[in-house]
Amino acid sequence: MKYRTLRNVHVHPLIQVPNQLVGAPLGTDVTLICNVEASPKAINYWQRENGEMIISNERYLMNENESSMYAVQMTLVIRKLHKSDMGGYKCISKNSIGDAEGTIRLYGKYD
Repeated sequence: MKYRTLRNVHVHPLIQVPNQLVGAPLGTDVTLICNVEASPKAINYWQRENGEMIISNERYLMNENESSMYAVQMTLVIRKLHKSDMGGYKCISKNSIGDAEGTIRLYGKYD
Protein backbone atom coordinates (compact mmCIF):
# COMPACT_ATOMS: atom_id res chain seq x y z
CA MET A 1 0.00 0.00 0.00
CA LYS A 2 1.33 3.43 -0.96
CA TYR A 3 0.80 6.50 1.15
CA ARG A 4 0.85 10.01 -0.20
CA THR A 5 2.06 12.78 2.00
CA LEU A 6 0.85 16.28 1.47
CA ARG A 7 3.44 18.90 2.20
CA ASN A 8 2.89 22.54 2.74
CA VAL A 9 5.07 24.34 0.26
CA HIS A 10 6.39 27.65 1.52
CA VAL A 11 7.37 30.12 -1.18
CA HIS A 12 8.33 33.76 -0.85
CA PRO A 13 6.13 36.04 -2.99
CA LEU A 14 6.78 36.23 -6.70
CA ILE A 15 5.30 39.15 -8.65
CA GLN A 16 4.77 39.35 -12.40
CA VAL A 17 3.74 42.66 -13.97
CA PRO A 18 2.06 42.17 -17.37
CA ASN A 19 2.39 45.87 -18.35
CA GLN A 20 5.23 47.83 -16.76
CA LEU A 21 4.42 50.96 -18.77
CA VAL A 22 0.79 52.09 -18.92
CA GLY A 23 -0.53 55.16 -20.74
CA ALA A 24 -3.99 56.65 -20.52
CA PRO A 25 -5.71 59.95 -21.36
CA LEU A 26 -6.42 62.36 -18.52
CA GLY A 27 -9.96 62.12 -17.17
CA THR A 28 -10.30 58.39 -17.95
CA ASP A 29 -10.11 55.33 -15.70
CA VAL A 30 -7.00 53.14 -15.84
CA THR A 31 -6.31 49.69 -14.35
CA LEU A 32 -2.90 48.57 -13.10
CA ILE A 33 -2.35 44.80 -12.69
CA CYS A 34 0.14 42.65 -10.75
CA ASN A 35 0.06 38.86 -10.53
CA VAL A 36 1.28 37.40 -7.23
CA GLU A 37 2.19 33.84 -6.26
CA ALA A 38 2.97 33.11 -2.61
CA SER A 39 2.62 30.49 0.11
CA PRO A 40 1.70 31.02 2.85
CA LYS A 41 -0.82 33.64 1.79
CA ALA A 42 0.72 37.07 1.44
CA ILE A 43 -0.34 40.56 2.43
CA ASN A 44 -0.58 42.64 -0.74
CA TYR A 45 -0.80 46.41 -1.11
CA TRP A 46 -0.06 49.33 -3.44
CA GLN A 47 2.31 52.26 -2.97
CA ARG A 48 3.36 55.30 -4.94
CA GLU A 49 7.04 55.49 -5.90
CA ASN A 50 7.60 58.04 -3.12
CA GLY A 51 6.51 55.45 -0.51
CA GLU A 52 3.00 56.85 -0.01
CA MET A 53 0.52 54.05 0.74
CA ILE A 54 -2.55 53.96 -1.50
CA ILE A 55 -5.85 53.64 0.33
CA SER A 56 -9.11 52.58 -1.32
CA ASN A 57 -11.47 55.52 -1.76
CA GLU A 58 -13.72 56.96 -4.48
CA ARG A 59 -10.72 57.43 -6.85
CA TYR A 60 -8.56 54.42 -6.03
CA LEU A 61 -10.24 51.01 -6.16
CA MET A 62 -8.14 48.01 -5.10
CA ASN A 63 -9.14 44.42 -5.67
CA GLU A 64 -7.65 40.93 -5.37
CA ASN A 65 -8.91 37.96 -7.38
CA GLU A 66 -7.68 34.52 -6.34
CA SER A 67 -6.98 32.31 -9.34
CA SER A 68 -5.60 29.37 -7.32
CA MET A 69 -4.54 28.46 -3.80
CA TYR A 70 -1.25 30.32 -4.34
CA ALA A 71 -2.03 32.90 -7.01
CA VAL A 72 -3.75 36.28 -6.74
CA GLN A 73 -4.25 39.05 -9.28
CA MET A 74 -3.97 42.50 -7.69
CA THR A 75 -5.69 45.35 -9.51
CA LEU A 76 -5.65 49.07 -8.86
CA VAL A 77 -8.22 51.17 -10.73
CA ILE A 78 -7.45 54.88 -10.77
CA ARG A 79 -10.60 56.80 -11.65
CA LYS A 80 -10.69 60.11 -13.52
CA LEU A 81 -6.95 60.24 -14.10
CA HIS A 82 -5.26 63.49 -12.99
CA LYS A 83 -1.84 64.82 -13.92
CA SER A 84 -0.81 64.23 -10.27
CA ASP A 85 -1.49 60.49 -10.74
CA MET A 86 1.37 60.12 -13.22
CA GLY A 87 4.52 58.37 -12.11
CA GLY A 88 5.52 55.08 -10.54
CA TYR A 89 3.35 52.62 -8.66
CA LYS A 90 4.54 49.58 -6.70
CA CYS A 91 2.58 46.44 -5.98
CA ILE A 92 4.06 44.90 -2.85
CA SER A 93 3.56 41.40 -1.48
CA LYS A 94 4.84 40.12 1.89
CA ASN A 95 4.56 36.80 3.70
CA SER A 96 6.48 35.08 6.50
CA ILE A 97 9.09 33.81 4.01
CA GLY A 98 9.92 37.12 2.31
CA ASP A 99 8.65 39.92 0.12
CA ALA A 100 8.60 41.12 -3.47
CA GLU A 101 7.55 44.18 -5.42
CA GLY A 102 6.66 45.05 -8.97
CA THR A 103 6.81 48.50 -10.52
CA ILE A 104 4.47 50.09 -13.04
CA ARG A 105 5.05 53.49 -14.64
CA LEU A 106 1.89 55.44 -15.49
CA TYR A 107 2.01 58.24 -18.05
CA GLY A 108 -0.61 60.52 -19.57
CA LYS A 109 -1.61 60.70 -23.19
CA TYR A 110 -2.23 64.28 -24.20
CA ASP A 111 -3.98 65.63 -27.29
